[in-house]
Amino acid sequence: MSDHVTGDRRSKIRILVAISAILAALACATDLLVEHRTEERIAARAATRLRPDGPVHADLTTPLAGLRTLAGDVGDIEVSAKGVHRQHTVMDVSVRLKDVTTGGDSAGGTGTATVGYDQVTRRLGALGHDGLTAGGRDGALLLSGSVGRLGLPVIVRAEVSTTADALTITPKTVSVLGRSVAVEDLVARPGASGLRDELAPRTLAVTGLPRGVALTSAHATDHGLVLAFSIAAGPAPTAVGAAA
Repeated sequence: MSDHVTGDRRSKIRILVAISAILAALACATDLLVEHRTEERIAARAATRLRPDGPVHADLTTPLAGLRTLAGDVGDIEVSAKGVHRQHTVMDVSVRLKDVTTGGDSAGGTGTATVGYDQVTRRLGALGHDGLTAGGRDGALLLSGSVGRLGLPVIVRAEVSTTADALTITPKTVSVLGRSVAVEDLVARPGASGLRDELAPRTLAVTGLPRGVALTSAHATDHGLVLAFSIAAGPAPTAVGAAA
């Protein structure tokens, strides 16, 4: 009798464990389903607003993000888009927002925009660095081409600095015929007024930023100039906020 009762209890325990496992699996599957649909909706809305040439991806990075949406809380979001056209410039954009709600608010975040060097070259040419081609190597911004009356091939190593809505490219050294000279020493020489103009700093305005978004830094990579932004807490930038 005792063995029979013990066996029944064990069977009930096994059944309860099995039911718990099934419920947990269903909850997980439901969460993944809701999360996937939310990501698809955010990506689709972002694509509609940004109209990029390439794909848009959205990822909910907070645990149990799918179930959280049922209570109006999306959590942390990462959205990326390739080939976004803004202010006559094509860029790849990535945005990371914290504690996003289904109402479109967030606790702030960060973003990056990667601009190809062909775009940087075009902008610099319009500002007076005509004939110099922008590129990047080992984290340095390099301008290659020719300057001066002799038209000798040079490589100019430049420094990038930023304000909240602009970036400035300042030539620092010039390499010619295997030798490097500081720009300030080169332009200080007699008869170097032309070089002084050609190698002067150039400031590029970063306009059309959404409210609460500010440029914080910029750095060169092998594939493009990367601009970093801060995003203030409050309404999320349009493309992401409307999607959430």
